[in-house]
Amino acid sequence: AGLATGGHDAAERAEPPPALPAHVGVFTSKVRLPEEKSAHDLVVYRPNVPDSSRLPVVYFLHGVPGDPRTLVDDGLVDEVKKYLGRGGQPFVLAVPDGNGDHHDDTEWADAADGSDLVESRLLKAVIPAVEGSRPRDAAHRAIAGFSMGGYGALNLGLRHPDLFGQVVSLAGYYGVDDPDHMFGGREDLEAANSPDRHLDAARRVRIFLAVGRDDGNPVVEGSSQQFKRLLDAARVPATLQVLPGEHDWDFVTRALPAGFDFLREGWARNGSAGR
Repeated sequence: AGLATGGHDAAERAEPPPALPAHVGVFTSKVRLPEEKSAHDLVVYRPNVPDSSRLPVVYFLHGVPGDPRTLVDDGLVDEVKKYLGRGGQPFVLAVPDGNGDHHDDTEWADAADGSDLVESRLLKAVIPAVEGSRPRDAAHRAIAGFSMGGYGALNLGLRHPDLFGQVVSLAGYYGVDDPDHMFGGREDLEAANSPDRHLDAARRVRIFLAVGRDDGNPVVEGSSQQFKRLLDAARVPATLQVLPGEHDWDFVTRALPAGFDFLREGWARNGSAGR
């Protein structure tokens, strides 16, 4: 599965997965592509509104180590509920699994050798399962994440501006960091999955970056600031917030309200209901 094209060919031939049942609150299910050996967790939170199928959707990507349940246990859904309780714009939250069968540090990508199809699972199994017969347009679909998930949000958001209209990257990075060799050492795949190679596409996406002032992670520290400089040089609008905090969940909870407000502003420009 080549990363330059997102590894979609096999997934596009597969039958779309059935949509998850409409529900209120937190619902956990399993999703997989036909060619995957095992199914993976998907956690979805739908607020208690008359018709959640018309709400925008935010796909939130975890870091490494991590999984959907860890984010819920850490308080991601609670933070969404707090935001909505303060009068924030309602949205559906989807938390997919970015782990593979053969790789842990997947970069939210498809493996060069086809052994893991994390990107394809998100695009071809997770999104249809969450949105069902009411698929959102890009203006009402956002992608967000923390750490490796922040990189994944930037990478997937800028490579697929037809799918995602907004990106929220919390303590993410823009340079490829591939200790598990998802890209097989191939320079073409690393280049194709480098957000700084997609600045033209970035003009079509609203971008929010946040990082802790004392992050300390050698891959992350300074990366958001440098990427903001690249965006500025290319005259691509973006928001950067450097907040108190380190590379941990306390920083995420500090950054989320501003990220949610950023998304709300974008949705307000396009109407709040997903199309």
